[in-house]
Amino acid sequence: MATRSKFYTFLGLLPEVQCADEITPRHQKVVYTTIALLIFLAARQIPLYGVQLQPGTRPDPLYWGNLFSASKDNSLLTLGIIPILVPEIMKQMVVASKCMNVDCNSAEAHALLNRMQKLIGILTTIFGAVSYVLHSGAAGKLFGAGNAALVALQILFSGIVVIYLDDVLKKGYGLVSCISLLTATNICGNVLWKTLSPMYFTHHGKGTEYEGAVLAWVHLLITRTDMLPAMREAFYRQNLPNVINLLATCFFVPIAIFSQGLSIALPVRTPNLPGFQVNCLIKISNIAYGSIIFHQMLAANLYAITKRLYMNYGGNKLLNQLGTWKGSKQPIPDGGIAYYIAAPPTLSDLHRDPFHALMYVVFVLVTCALSAICWLRVCVSSKRFCDGFLVLQVWIKCNIDYVLLDQRKH
Repeated sequence: MATRSKFYTFLGLLPEVQCADEITPRHQKVVYTTIALLIFLAARQIPLYGVQLQPGTRPDPLYWGNLFSASKDNSLLTLGIIPILVPEIMKQMVVASKCMNVDCNSAEAHALLNRMQKLIGILTTIFGAVSYVLHSGAAGKLFGAGNAALVALQILFSGIVVIYLDDVLKKGYGLVSCISLLTATNICGNVLWKTLSPMYFTHHGKGTEYEGAVLAWVHLLITRTDMLPAMREAFYRQNLPNVINLLATCFFVPIAIFSQGLSIALPVRTPNLPGFQVNCLIKISNIAYGSIIFHQMLAANLYAITKRLYMNYGGNKLLNQLGTWKGSKQPIPDGGIAYYIAAPPTLSDLHRDPFHALMYVVFVLVTCALSAICWLRVCVSSKRFCDGFLVLQVWIKCNIDYVLLDQRKH
């Protein structure tokens, strides 16, 4: 009991953002959200002091994970939203599994849970900082204990800033949470950069090639005399973003926005009033995006693990079943489990190896379905769901009372 009291006292030492006493005007929310976004964009462009970047490094194997976690390697936002995403998931799982009984109506219990969430976020940041320092030291990016301590402190400070920025936005001062804001900004910025990036590369035999899909298309049409091969290269090049990728993005983004409004009508009836029915709308998108993000992060981590094992223990036949890789500058899986859970590079690969395409589709559907089921069970135990369910009960009761009153009048 004394240990628990000391732990609660320690949690009380953590700073807490006070909730807004009154409804914050919308223009002030826009200002606070814009300030948080500018801090995020600036932190992504500030490199970590003390890290020696090596030219010609290989592509980041955790690219998709970094994309959805809004992180950027070797910058102040090396961890991205992980310090707030991991504690949020852990809190929901603990509450859903009944390991901790939390009274959602108790302000004290809710404040204690928020402080515990911040503590987990800080511990996650410390673990991520230490892991980054150890990995960078092994890769030859850090030299000396002083540089290692300085880099760890920079990551820890930026992680704490992200935690409290999220707390400010969630306490009624922002339009959306920090997770939604940073993830959406990172993905939109990535799409814009791959479309209009002015960076160019010089290849022997191919000449100058721009990274941005639109700039590369215009450049090829201007510099090439034969338009048909130029169009084919701009639309189907494999090493850099192409026009087909851009058109696919422009096609699926409106579908995703349209799916935000799709909902399933769940009829709610009561035995006390025959014929009475209220339709409760359930949005399909509530469990759609989280499962896709989880799938991408899972696949990125599996790629990184199998690639590291193959690089260090390529001669082990048992470990090679997990995945074999080919290529030096941009390795791609060509065997094992990693090959079958990777997307086919081109449409011609679907005809060449249909079993690969089938296994990839099964892997995507199974992981997304299981993560959606788990996320739905977690959300059912969340405070937001309980509040919404309580509002729905009150609304249904008011409708029943109105129907009963109308029947008495007639």
